[in-house]
Amino acid sequence: MNFDITQVPFSCRGSYLALSQNEGEFGGRTAEPGLYLRTVRGAAKDPFLARLTPLCGGRPAAFAPQADPACLHLAADGADIDIAFADAATLLLRGRGAAAGLCLDFLSAGRPYTMLEPLPAAEGAYYASCYVSRTRLVLRSQRGRVCIDQAWNVSSADHARLTVEADGGEFLLAVGEIRGDGAGRGPWDFDAARARMQRSFEDFCRAMPQVPALFAAPARLAAYVNWSSLVDASGFLKRETMYMSKNWMCNVYSWDHCFNAIALAQRDPALAWDQFMVLFDHQSAAGRLPDSVNDSEVVDNFCKPPIHGWALHKMRERMTLTRPMQAEAYDKLARWTLWWLNCRDRDGDGLCEYTHGNDSGWDNATAFAPAPPVTLPDLAAFLVVQMDELADLAGGLGRCAAADFWQQRAQQMLEAMLAKLFDAGGRPFGLQAATGARIDCQSLILCLPIVLADRLPDPARRTLIQMLEGETFRTAYGFATEAPESPLYEDDDYWRGPIWAPATMLLLDGLWRCGERDFVRDMARRFAQLVAQSGCAENFDARTGAGLRDRAYTWTASAMLTMAEEYLR
Repeated sequence: MNFDITQVPFSCRGSYLALSQNEGEFGGRTAEPGLYLRTVRGAAKDPFLARLTPLCGGRPAAFAPQADPACLHLAADGADIDIAFADAATLLLRGRGAAAGLCLDFLSAGRPYTMLEPLPAAEGAYYASCYVSRTRLVLRSQRGRVCIDQAWNVSSADHARLTVEADGGEFLLAVGEIRGDGAGRGPWDFDAARARMQRSFEDFCRAMPQVPALFAAPARLAAYVNWSSLVDASGFLKRETMYMSKNWMCNVYSWDHCFNAIALAQRDPALAWDQFMVLFDHQSAAGRLPDSVNDSEVVDNFCKPPIHGWALHKMRERMTLTRPMQAEAYDKLARWTLWWLNCRDRDGDGLCEYTHGNDSGWDNATAFAPAPPVTLPDLAAFLVVQMDELADLAGGLGRCAAADFWQQRAQQMLEAMLAKLFDAGGRPFGLQAATGARIDCQSLILCLPIVLADRLPDPARRTLIQMLEGETFRTAYGFATEAPESPLYEDDDYWRGPIWAPATMLLLDGLWRCGERDFVRDMARRFAQLVAQSGCAENFDARTGAGLRDRAYTWTASAMLTMAEEYLR
């Protein structure tokens, strides 16, 4: 399997390093076109560490990159350069050919305190300080000639370049990230390192959902996106964590992680549990979850919707939770639910409100055009599902009073949702909480109560099924998040049109449990075909199927794999 490094970074499980071919713009940042070594630490706010230029006879050489999970090959005129990970912190760069060389430009211009320096008593070893990116590297030459080109200017280098050239037809340079006291010293065996990474990837593939042979190729790409997006525990991350991407969405968000946990649950339950719990590691005393976490920061400005009960239920269908795990899940999920009940029902009407579109995960959906707070039926539905799960957990733990409490609260919220957010014909709508004004929009978010399935009365269930199976939102590629006929529809405006994996998976889960099996299979097939066509994009153009935004997004990969296994096998 090969992939395009202009869209999907070359990295490996556990690493904070990645390589990408930049064509001038990267996540809203501009940089000279070329191949870049990047860091995903600190939410990748300053990601570029060095620009890599293959050389032939000391001069820049045109090259064509070819990437597979274990090796990035640069075929240049008169030189072949291969790049592989020896471990999560160490890259090996091997060049073959009498004139082969490689220049690493550490991009010091305008970046303070960037510098190279030889390490004492270590011939062929150099220290690179990439201060703006908060990264330190050690470069060690195992074979080849190394030279430094650096222009010093008081406290930083105007330019800082390291060049390695073949000696005896070959060079081998190790680039290691320093964390703590140092980096590995070798010696390194390039072929053994590449084989080790290939085995790691293949083992991970076997832990992913198993899909029909028709979708084997996109499934391997999805597995690679997930495997390579894992980072080791570091800083605020207390567990091995699957980032949303190693492009520029280098965080874990507090609903995205649920889809990754579900995909792992059946065949790697320990890693699945870590993905589910990683946000709960930062749960507030009041029970709120943060918006996102990475190694360097915890962001609390917003939160995300309470789909965690739904996700835990699906995980428990696929894995066995020990009694201590059940108790931990119950306690954390109960606190998260109580936070919504105690802090986000500000008018005391029995329904919780979103104070911003970001809290829903549907940042700019048209349901949030009125001034917040906004009361929407998806939030009530998620909380009912979550309270049902809490009741089940409490019963299994012998906490009978707690089980009764959650059953009662779930029923009360269900009744309030149906009375206040559905009309007599079973059609959902929203409310502007401050004024009570009805919100009628053409956003797919209003259909999410289908997750309640048979908890819904017949009129509401039938209406939601008709809305989803009709022509309002359904395109040749899947569910548009804003009806294409809406005057507010945009091909590429986040939640105002594009197809998204999480919405698709939530809706199909509800429809499946409503008995709409043929329709669900058809829509799951469309989504798998969409990934086959356009990769694991953050979202997709609902009219053309083109991939949009970040093109290596893990919840897209996880949702596709889960749905293909669940509905298409």
